[in-house]
Amino acid sequence: MSVWIKNGEKQKEMELRLYAPESEMIQLTFNPLKMSDEPNWNPQFEEWTCYTTPLVIYKQDYEILLKDYFDKMYPTKDAFDGTPEPCFDICFHNWLGTDDWMKVISEIQNDLDGFQPDRKQFYIGFLDWLKEALKHTTIIVVEGNQ
Repeated sequence: MSVWIKNGEKQKEMELRLYAPESEMIQLTFNPLKMSDEPNWNPQFEEWTCYTTPLVIYKQDYEILLKDYFDKMYPTKDAFDGTPEPCFDICFHNWLGTDDWMKVISEIQNDLDGFQPDRKQFYIGFLDWLKEALKHTTIIVVEGNQ
């Protein structure tokens, strides 16, 4: 089974939600980039929106559960073009590479045993999705709809 959608197929989002109300409309979508070895390759929208199961996390859950971990990976560099990135932008595209994600994974894993069961389940779902996605790419594009 391919992790990349084919023509005519649609993505089936995996949603993680703990504190965000059902009415929450602001979300972050995590899309692994379909890598290419073509010279002078410039990724197009279709190449970061073609993973079969992108991850969706709502703003409230990001702010309560993930923001502190994301803040630890900044400042960083755009994983595709190397431009400096001083902070995570909840309103735009964030091109984050394997090294950045490994920092987040490590920090969450270090704290995992101290979480209440519901939070622990959220983090385990997040970590499982990240680890699986990183088997297929070196860049995950996170974009907000705010």
